[in-house]
Amino acid sequence: MEKVFVHPECPFSTDTFNLLTEFCENPSSDFYRAHKRDFLKYVEEPLKYIFSQVEEQLPDFIKKYINIKWEQFGSIVETKGLQSIAYSIFFSFEDIYYGDNAYLMLRFDNQDLTFGFCTKFNEIDGIIDNYQTNYDINNPSAIDSLKRYNLPNQYHCYLTKEIIRSTLPVDEDPTIIMKSPQCIYELLNSIIQQRDEFEEYNITNIQVARSLKKKEVLGYSAKKLIQLIVQTFKKVFPLFLCCNVYDNDSPLLINQYFTVYEKEFNLVYNLEEISEITGFQTSEVNRWISTINRKKQAIIQGPPGTGKTFIAEKLAKHLIGGGDGFSDIIQFHPAYTYEDFIEGLRPITQNGQLTYSIVPGRFLEFCEKAEAREETCVLIIDEINRANLSQVFGELMYLLDDRQDTGRFITLASGTPFKIPTNVRIIGTMNTADRSIALVDNALRRRFAFIPIYPNYEVLRQYHQREKTGFPVDKLTSILEDVNRAINNKHYQLGISFFLTKTLAEDIQDIWEMEIEPYLEEYFFDNQAKMDEFLWKNINNKLGY
Repeated sequence: MEKVFVHPECPFSTDTFNLLTEFCENPSSDFYRAHKRDFLKYVEEPLKYIFSQVEEQLPDFIKKYINIKWEQFGSIVETKGLQSIAYSIFFSFEDIYYGDNAYLMLRFDNQDLTFGFCTKFNEIDGIIDNYQTNYDINNPSAIDSLKRYNLPNQYHCYLTKEIIRSTLPVDEDPTIIMKSPQCIYELLNSIIQQRDEFEEYNITNIQVARSLKKKEVLGYSAKKLIQLIVQTFKKVFPLFLCCNVYDNDSPLLINQYFTVYEKEFNLVYNLEEISEITGFQTSEVNRWISTINRKKQAIIQGPPGTGKTFIAEKLAKHLIGGGDGFSDIIQFHPAYTYEDFIEGLRPITQNGQLTYSIVPGRFLEFCEKAEAREETCVLIIDEINRANLSQVFGELMYLLDDRQDTGRFITLASGTPFKIPTNVRIIGTMNTADRSIALVDNALRRRFAFIPIYPNYEVLRQYHQREKTGFPVDKLTSILEDVNRAINNKHYQLGISFFLTKTLAEDIQDIWEMEIEPYLEEYFFDNQAKMDEFLWKNINNKLGY
């Protein structure tokens, strides 16, 4: 048979979906034979090409346990009440001794490209028994391992019915769509708890996977598709091990794989950890995270010394946790320009000749790097109000206006079309005591959500209790409250970060005289009596030093 060429950049086309749709309407061997050449060109060979590239890019640890590969072309799959013709390729477990219960799969039909984990529902009792035997409360380290594995971004968990080569009428809707927990531990527990409810349905498969619609498939390059599939396989692989290895080796392999996983993905950073280290309630921190994900860009604003940058870094660490994203930080200043941030002419010496070329700025470089990642990437802009924002952002303002419009783009001066990747989040910090805040106009304010941060005295107490400094922190807190009442302006309040040091007892005089007094002198420049009240000699007496 003549060899079929698969384009490495765009293996699938509209012809792929049109052919599968026609096949779904006429699911017969006669139709397949009549269009066999087209099936090879538009479906089978491209799918095999993608899968071979995925296999090549998987870590060696995964390759070691997926030696068995098999294909299932032309089956009829029923999902969410709809039948479709599916072309599937599976990776099975390498050792038949353990079993053949779960698969890493790539399935293509006339509606979706789906990839992830699948297991037969009739194996659920064995999986539950294995889980309860090897991952019970008597093995906390194994449970901790499962909690550290985040599931793929935008994944789904379906309990579905599969019909092999049948034209039976579609049931009312045999698919159960489960909630999508964040980690593998939560997912397994959810399946176990609902096991009896599932039995009454005629379910054959449990599927934990990600699906791409036609528009997404055709919009991605082959490189991007392969990357998405590889990253998804890496994340569901612990589930694959849990459902295939039925003895004491199971938790051992789960722990061993974590050394591979942590090199591929960022460690999970929980909201509870942020809450503990910042002193803010978990519900409040969760609200900030939801706001950032909804708006895609937010500014943490507050008076000096409230830990705005520290909090921004912790939020970024949570947002990229469990994924392959990254965070970066830049600081704006009055000399920062559009050329620094977006793009501009830069002198370049080539062969002793001085030339000028358009060079991408920090934001374009960040976005280019983020496009190669599957999950959230965070750019922190410290002191965002210190620059002339309208000048620095330029036409970027158009893209910031509606991040929900994923098709929105601008053409840069270089002629390059540019849009902000959907996985990019921007967190700015703004000192409300800085007069340059007046430069932040209403047009820009409308494009950001604002998260206010004010002095949190409980953080100060917890820090000195935890570090056992012995410093009279209650007296200091009372003084700070007096200072802020005298200031009587929430935007100029004195923060607590000045005093978060283990050697505060030795440093307090220097901190107060050289950092606090200059700040208060500027604020109380027309009220010397009030300023005298907060000079070190008076503060010293209140502290009992």
